[in-house]
Amino acid sequence: MDRLQAIERLFAPRSVAIVGASRTIGKWGFTFALHLTQGGYKGAVYPVNPAGGRLLDHKIYRSLEELPGPVDLAFILIPPEQVAGAVKECGRIGVPVAVVITAGFKEIGAEGRAMELEVVQAAEEAGVALVGPNCAGVTSPEPMRLYCMMQPTFPPAGGIAIVSQSGNLIGSIQHMLWKQDLGVSRSVSVGNQALLQVEDFLEYLITDDKTRVVVTYIEGVSSGPRFMDVARRLCRVKPLLVIKGGQTESGVRAAKSHTGAIAGSGAVFQALCRQVGAILVDDVEDMLDTAVALMAQPLPRGNRVGIVANGGGWGVLIADACVKAGLNVVELPEEVLSALDERLPAWWNRQNPVDLVAGMSRGAFFKSMEILLRAEVIDSLIALGFGYAHGNAHVFDGLTDEDLPGVSEYKAGTLYSDQRGMKFVLDLIRDYKKPVLLSSEFIVGADRDRNEPVLTLRKQNLLIYPSSRRTAQVLARLTRYGAWRMAQEA
Repeated sequence: MDRLQAIERLFAPRSVAIVGASRTIGKWGFTFALHLTQGGYKGAVYPVNPAGGRLLDHKIYRSLEELPGPVDLAFILIPPEQVAGAVKECGRIGVPVAVVITAGFKEIGAEGRAMELEVVQAAEEAGVALVGPNCAGVTSPEPMRLYCMMQPTFPPAGGIAIVSQSGNLIGSIQHMLWKQDLGVSRSVSVGNQALLQVEDFLEYLITDDKTRVVVTYIEGVSSGPRFMDVARRLCRVKPLLVIKGGQTESGVRAAKSHTGAIAGSGAVFQALCRQVGAILVDDVEDMLDTAVALMAQPLPRGNRVGIVANGGGWGVLIADACVKAGLNVVELPEEVLSALDERLPAWWNRQNPVDLVAGMSRGAFFKSMEILLRAEVIDSLIALGFGYAHGNAHVFDGLTDEDLPGVSEYKAGTLYSDQRGMKFVLDLIRDYKKPVLLSSEFIVGADRDRNEPVLTLRKQNLLIYPSSRRTAQVLARLTRYGAWRMAQEA
């Protein structure tokens, strides 16, 4: 079985063994079995521990060789000096893939490095594809509901794949996606990359039909040329977002003690990403903002942006942020200004950003968006202020028509305006095939306030950004990636 076939088995195992299973709450051998079970895994579960007994309604087997059926995937959670033996046992019973959660290998120095080499030799001789060691596990919602990670995170199935050298970060990313109703296709913590490398997983994801966007955290790559080759091939069909750990002297020291990686020059890596089309970001917030936008938005054909704002201050801030990010807040031609004149009062500002003036109707807001999107000079659009109807309506909570005649009708109409606007925005993106990014303070507290239009858009992979900086930077990344893709197709 080659590496790509092994990775396919890793993400769709019909049976899983937990080597080092434990009945002691808090131990990793218990935690992994718990998360596998609580996640609703559809296959056979085989806890393994010489003590025997039962764990979470599963029989505990005393050894791998005692198992009643074939095993597609083994998670190994035993002391480092025992791992090589367990890998050999996996080979004897035909386990194709093993994930070594155990730490204490090359990341701690020479003694650990020697043990890691023993594990690699055992895996190669046994024909076992090895993930780790020193990693956090695997998530693959489809087809088997595989949630077998350190962290109790259970994101729904979706289009974002995560490949990370950091187990902590992969858990954080999954949690942030999950709590925003956003889904994961594949998620794997590679740890020390003793055998299977980041590049192996990126290569697999090129043709994975469950994955639409790939995000990765990298501290070091073993082969620059191979990384460039695989990343370039991936970026031609799917976006790849990268956080590079170890770009400063302090970061390099941390990477060596974390996964034993040798982190290269940050400037060199930035140049490499530009060449292959990868989108380099600084942190998890930037990564998720951009990844979700790439799920929902078409790529812009150029850098010319139109802006519709509910008020002047927001428009000024977003215009500044766009220019700083390398976007062109384009001058609107007379035919576009004339079309806007028909929808807006005589005192509107007649320029881009389009300031609708406080108190303008929601119909004018959405129609102004459409007028800009129709314009040939506009490649993308930012709209500011979506979602305010919910707050305007609920300020009347507790009042009845007896207290204030007509309040019920007013509330219903106000709430409906954003529901209708939500559908209108989705239709605009579909019909004009141009990205429409929303920025609004009403994303803050939307869960608590149950702001349904805002939350429904999120479930459609359309995030609303709370700041001008985040909005402009996301659009700039989409624009640069779109330009790279067009250059590849030319």
